[in-house]
Amino acid sequence: MYAEGTMSREEFRRTRREQVQKEQRTKRRRILVFFVTLVVMFGIGVGFGTLLAKAEEPETETEYKYYTSIEIQKGDTLWEIAKEYINTDHYKDLMAYMNEVMKINHMTTDRLTAGKKIIIPYYSSEIK
Repeated sequence: MYAEGTMSREEFRRTRREQVQKEQRTKRRRILVFFVTLVVMFGIGVGFGTLLAKAEEPETETEYKYYTSIEIQKGDTLWEIAKEYINTDHYKDLMAYMNEVMKINHMTTDRLTAGKKIIIPYYSSEIK
């Protein structure tokens, strides 16, 4: 520490201040390196996790949406038609499918008339 014969008080304070500043810089540098290491490790982990998740996902077949018209037969209901043509991968429930059919055909009610035609959506993996 301070030895009266070897250095003046000002020199001792200046030297001590420089040591403290150097220690603070070293401490800050270590903290910065620690956080950069954490960020890099997190990034690598997320990257590998994403790759693994993609590798485990089965390839899904692309499906295309098409429309066709059907003739209403006596006794047909929109509910029965929806159950026959719905694709549950693309509609949350029968009501969602029925609402789309009604919208496409500008229907205000779900009643069907025999002999009339309606347009219905369907999905296929074939390109037509």
